[in-house]
Amino acid sequence: MRTDAPTPSESATYSQLLHAPGVPLVFAQSLTNVLGHSLQIFALSVLIYRQTGSAAWSTLAFAAGFLPQLVGGAVLTSLADRWPARPVLAASAATRAAVALLLALGGLSPGVAICVVALVAMWQPVPLAVQSALVTRLLTGDLYVLGRSVFNLISSGAQLLGLALGGVVIASLGPSATFLVAATIHLLGMLASLAIRAQGGEQPPQGPWRLGETWTGNLRLLRNHAVRRILLSWWVPITLLVGAEALVVAYVGESDGSPTQTGILLAAFPAGAAVGDVVVGRWLTPDLRRRIAPSLYTLLGAALLPLAWYPGTIATVTCFAIASAATAYQLGSQQAFLDAVPVDRRGLAFGLFGSGLMVGQGVGPVVAGVLADVIGSGATMTVLGMTVLASALFLARLPRVRMSPRPRT
Repeated sequence: MRTDAPTPSESATYSQLLHAPGVPLVFAQSLTNVLGHSLQIFALSVLIYRQTGSAAWSTLAFAAGFLPQLVGGAVLTSLADRWPARPVLAASAATRAAVALLLALGGLSPGVAICVVALVAMWQPVPLAVQSALVTRLLTGDLYVLGRSVFNLISSGAQLLGLALGGVVIASLGPSATFLVAATIHLLGMLASLAIRAQGGEQPPQGPWRLGETWTGNLRLLRNHAVRRILLSWWVPITLLVGAEALVVAYVGESDGSPTQTGILLAAFPAGAAVGDVVVGRWLTPDLRRRIAPSLYTLLGAALLPLAWYPGTIATVTCFAIASAATAYQLGSQQAFLDAVPVDRRGLAFGLFGSGLMVGQGVGPVVAGVLADVIGSGATMTVLGMTVLASALFLARLPRVRMSPRPRT
């Protein structure tokens, strides 16, 4: 079995990836984080609804696990470049487990429970940025790109598994037992984090941390043309695609479809994304991946164009799956992003990427919904596709990148 690193002209393999020291543990930690969080938020939403009978309270409980991350992403992610990865990841997993246990014990009012979850969610961007920066030290070259595609697969797969598992556990045992399952999963993630060996390349703190450090650091990153161009190329199409995904329920209603059809259409998004990550991340060479990225970017927008004519279930599923598979265009610019970002600012850079992505996932559905009320959901999806194509004129082609110098020690 071949486990040596790939040459610059070869595609990395999953075997090489899983034999890289520390990488399986990071994958396990990521899986437990996403799966445990999905279970916990699902159970909290059900519990709050049972306590209050209010859909608004239940929705607020669900949002409490995500919206506060915007604050953490804007204020705290510069800490990711200051602290060693292993204790941050382990302490964060232990904190999430403690919160799940606290919720399992009961006795908290809906407002207090939501505030506790929101407070922990505000910290979540820091371990995510730490994890991303750690991967850049564990993996290089095409192994890093393949590793990023696996993280995408873990994220989408764990979210789907969390929702499915949460429904089964809640239906059979109730929310309290679901919180206990989530706590156990987070504790497993803590053990995986503790097993990760300390890595070289972590930078010691340079002076005391300041409250505005993340904000000023983000502005400095965005002044770099290559960093700004790559981030926009990642943010804009995903924002527009999420807007289209948010319209699926209305789209099916306008075409007199059934709930089953709605489920099939929604499933096309993660299924297509998984196929795209596997094909582009594993089977394309690094050079071909970079050259095909602009075409995939364009394909994402083109796949949404027919939807104004409500072409039928099979054709619509195909459009959604193709658009989602085309999001793998991002893999073609992963190495360029690393080259453009200073080594001692990679945690901050990945935090900035995550914050922009969360903003887009919040703004995209709102804008799409407002437009759909005027022209219909199908026409709105076509407009979103046209907007992706228009943005491709400016963002699809990779910028020239000059590798950032390593910091002096």
